[in-house]
Amino acid sequence: MASIDELKRRIDLHQLADRLGLKQGKGGDKALYHSPHHPDKHPSLSIFQGHPKHGTGWKDHSGTAGGSCIDLVMHVQGCTVSDAMKYLHDAFGIPYDTPASTAPSREKSKFDYIADRSLREAERVREYLTGRGISSTAIDAAIKAKTLGFNDYTSSSRQSGEVGYCGPSAAFIVRPIGGTEVVAVDMRFIDPALNGDVKTQTQGEKDGYGWTADPRKLERAKRVVLVESSINALSIDACDISATAAYSIRGIGNAANIDFSFLIGKQVVICMDNDEPIAEGKPRAGHRPGPEAGWTLYERLTALNISAMMVDQSGWVQDLADGANKTAPINDVNDFLNLRGAPALAKALETFEPWLIAGLPGDATARGKRRVFLPSHDFAQYWRFRPTQDFTRYIVKSEKKDDSEIETPTYGDLCGFRIASLSRVSVASASSTMTGDADQAPSVYFAASVQTPRHGAKLTRKVMLDDQLHNNTHWLKFGPIWKPAEFSRMVSILERSADLGARNAANFVGLAWRDGALTVNEGPDCYFTDAEKQCPYHNLTFPSGARSDARRVITAYQQTFRENAAAVPLVWALGGHLKAMLGFWPHITVQADKGAGKSTLIKRLERTIAFTMFSGQSLQTEFRLLTSISHTSHPVGWEELSARRQEVIDKAVGLLQENYQYTVTRRGAEMTEYLLCAPVMLAGEDVPVRSLLGKLVRTTLTGKRGPLLPDDLPRFPVREWLEYLAGLNRRSVLDQYRALREQCLTNSRASGADDGALRMAGNYAAVALAWRYLCEFAGMDDAEGDFFHDLLAEMNGHIAETSADREPWVWILETVLSEIDGGNYKHPYTFDMVDGEFCILLRTGHVMDHIAHTGSLRDKWNGLPVKSDRVFKKQLQQAGVVVGAKEVERRIFMRRVPYLTAISLRRLEAFGLHVSVREDMC
Repeated sequence: MASIDELKRRIDLHQLADRLGLKQGKGGDKALYHSPHHPDKHPSLSIFQGHPKHGTGWKDHSGTAGGSCIDLVMHVQGCTVSDAMKYLHDAFGIPYDTPASTAPSREKSKFDYIADRSLREAERVREYLTGRGISSTAIDAAIKAKTLGFNDYTSSSRQSGEVGYCGPSAAFIVRPIGGTEVVAVDMRFIDPALNGDVKTQTQGEKDGYGWTADPRKLERAKRVVLVESSINALSIDACDISATAAYSIRGIGNAANIDFSFLIGKQVVICMDNDEPIAEGKPRAGHRPGPEAGWTLYERLTALNISAMMVDQSGWVQDLADGANKTAPINDVNDFLNLRGAPALAKALETFEPWLIAGLPGDATARGKRRVFLPSHDFAQYWRFRPTQDFTRYIVKSEKKDDSEIETPTYGDLCGFRIASLSRVSVASASSTMTGDADQAPSVYFAASVQTPRHGAKLTRKVMLDDQLHNNTHWLKFGPIWKPAEFSRMVSILERSADLGARNAANFVGLAWRDGALTVNEGPDCYFTDAEKQCPYHNLTFPSGARSDARRVITAYQQTFRENAAAVPLVWALGGHLKAMLGFWPHITVQADKGAGKSTLIKRLERTIAFTMFSGQSLQTEFRLLTSISHTSHPVGWEELSARRQEVIDKAVGLLQENYQYTVTRRGAEMTEYLLCAPVMLAGEDVPVRSLLGKLVRTTLTGKRGPLLPDDLPRFPVREWLEYLAGLNRRSVLDQYRALREQCLTNSRASGADDGALRMAGNYAAVALAWRYLCEFAGMDDAEGDFFHDLLAEMNGHIAETSADREPWVWILETVLSEIDGGNYKHPYTFDMVDGEFCILLRTGHVMDHIAHTGSLRDKWNGLPVKSDRVFKKQLQQAGVVVGAKEVERRIFMRRVPYLTAISLRRLEAFGLHVSVREDMC
């Protein structure tokens, strides 16, 4: 088929509207069209071509629909994207293109063949489902979405009536969320007796996958009802409830297996089967499988900050004409539909449990094992608290009125929110999070998940310390509390439920160790006591996508700047998550002249991997610097650090020294913990990091600009990349790193005695390691684009250009020689020949005293890593710039000055150090 973009270019929307049968109002070619779905007195659908504000497209002003030519076909005909594209090809005579890709197509699996066969016979399922109360509309939608079919397979090796014989069945085709491949086919037998009275059978995967009749409807829905079986999901679709979709978990075992993150932002209704307690004498006697699966779902959804409510099934009973028991429970949604009809079912799905703790009735309707044990003094008050979806009331009193035998409750407003859960959370220590060692000092917090009107279906979560739990000041941050005493009583009851949903967590965004295993931790997975200050990514969810996007992104970054100048920061940023296995990660400097494209590249990098570049204005204090690099291995950026005050620069460099590996610090009266570990990108024309050279890599953009990055470049699939890294073996990663480090050292221009250069080679080896794993992840050859070759060239250039800058003695002498030239150095010094070399003679102690006690040099003194003249002198000797093995003595201005150190001016020139020689001092 032609691409979507090509269809948009070739098709005129006015012609399309005419072929779709849309009626145009009066006013000529620019007149509006009448809406296709409801009678409108005045035309309400407009088409605009080349509009200065809206571009080219259409919009139905009677609703929210709008978009391109494909959206218009879908809007009018109610079809899928694929069907709309086929219609456009046929209606406008556009030929079906041969796919450009020569890659072999995926081989069909056994489940694909079962699904294809079932879909061909799909109409035969209608009679059975209609008999189960399912409407034709719901059946049609499922067949159209290719999720429902009919299968009449029978086994040739089994006899009719034996388990495994099969027979005619409704086939429910299961696909993953957002995917098209078939992972399973569930069969519900029309006559279970043919299959040994076994009602269902699954071909394919069961764990981790659910079923929905129409994936597009599920995506658009604002409310989702979770049920056990697929026929129950179809029963809910038969009710045709606005903005509501149904999702089957395909058995109670899947309650703990499915990833429900696709439900974030939606209101969820839990309606599992209304099972009776298991009879005494049987395993798990007293348990109710359906409701207990609902409890599991509630805990998992609440942990994801998804609002969930449980349907009140206390009234789900059917009248029996005969028998000792005059009533029996209605077991599931489909039974309810058959007995009471679609309108009654729709109403029942709107009736939620009124209890404070989900799944724990406060009256005589409780059956089987209770979810929580409440002592009598708590249970006596429990029934009074009646939450709704986002509000909580309190029964002030209950009395009989007008000679009625029924007590009528009198309600009072308690608080303007609903406490969905109060759970105990054990947060791993920083050492355990970063190293994977056994945790010896976890922190225990309490997480309150609350639903408020202002946040809709998304729960708000706050983490409280033990002594904050009964401080209403913290609860008032959620909303108003009108009855403080009663509210405190409610919280004391909720304390009994702290074990429900109790979990172990790690306060870290990125790849971290949790319970001894590598795991991908996102912002919502963390439990910070002061999230906005503790982590810059406290609410980040990593970009997700197809692995094929990774190759496209990497290739584009290799091309946009020559010599992989833009690919290096991309690889560095993604490789930062290897810190959990390597134990360190270097920082990076991105240097470029004005107009070289640095700002443009950084903005695109921010969009590609969702990292944050902090402006210089937000880095004016040490605390702001600290909060920008805490609790994450996802990189951050500092813009134009050189433009800040020297005091800020010194503090910034000190923090960067610490988070090359990781450091824990605590601040404030409450001793809030900060784990400093984020790799930092330093961008600017002149990045002041002389004392940090052994802990960073660099890339230079000047003179290397190529084509701009494409506007339609997808985001890098960071989530999938981290999941790939989490599956690696730490020992294998370290072995790979050692091999690459040796390779970098072999190709390094540095001598083996240059410790600073050896560390720099190790930093570049870490980036090379990230490149190797990225190529494996993206399906690339690691030789593509000569990345490793260009990385080695950058490394050797970096080592050569910074050979002098890496030594603190050079910075000290540079300062003092400048002071001598300026006439500000008041201590005795002279120039003379020593052992055949012209030298400057001075005392190292005088040098350090001058810098320490000169007001204008105070900032430089504070930033020096060396402050002892003994260490300074030792570094001079190791550098080979001192002449002679002993100190010398000279007469300077009529005074004998002993213990002078002779420093060769010729040898200093090799380090870029020079001084003006005064004739009167020779």
